[in-house]
Amino acid sequence: MNWRQVARRAGAAAAAGSASAAWAHGEIKGVGAFYSGVLHPFISPAHLIALIALGLLFGQRGVLASRQAMGALVAALALGLWLSLRLHGLPEPDPLLLTLGMLLGLSVVLARPWPVWALVPLAALVGLAVGLGSAPDGVAPAQRTAALVGTWVGATLCTACLAGVVHPLHRPWARVGVRVLASWLSASALLVLTLAFARPA
Repeated sequence: MNWRQVARRAGAAAAAGSASAAWAHGEIKGVGAFYSGVLHPFISPAHLIALIALGLLFGQRGVLASRQAMGALVAALALGLWLSLRLHGLPEPDPLLLTLGMLLGLSVVLARPWPVWALVPLAALVGLAVGLGSAPDGVAPAQRTAALVGTWVGATLCTACLAGVVHPLHRPWARVGVRVLASWLSASALLVLTLAFARPA
């Protein structure tokens, strides 16, 4: 099985297994509202691709060098989650997140980190989109708030922990592995976007 087949299957699985519809019906059974929120970024393909790509980029660039962008991600994520409680009928942010994930993944593949003035708004845009697309429906207000707090924790930990894992990898084979993973993320994002736009036809 070559890498194209792997990427094709990953993209198809991500498209078929999108958790957006399931999330719209409320919390994950058996784990409670808060932990449903923590798990949400990990079971929503578009969110996960964008956050992983951003974490890889932060780690490749350096944790300290990326602290401003990480701060922008965390702040924009909180703002997006807060706005999701008050705004309704917003367009689905998954296409934007997939596009950002593909763009960020390609920058990791090329090993050409963004300058701070460009990376900070990109990270903020990822955080805002994840936040706006994370509000569960059909749950009580207290559970909804707990779920959103959990999503803030889960998305922040996902990006920060991944950056912390990637940062100390200095061996050439490890750095190449990071770039290969980023290429798979970009390919998966592109395939999911293609499937999404081709579906109406």
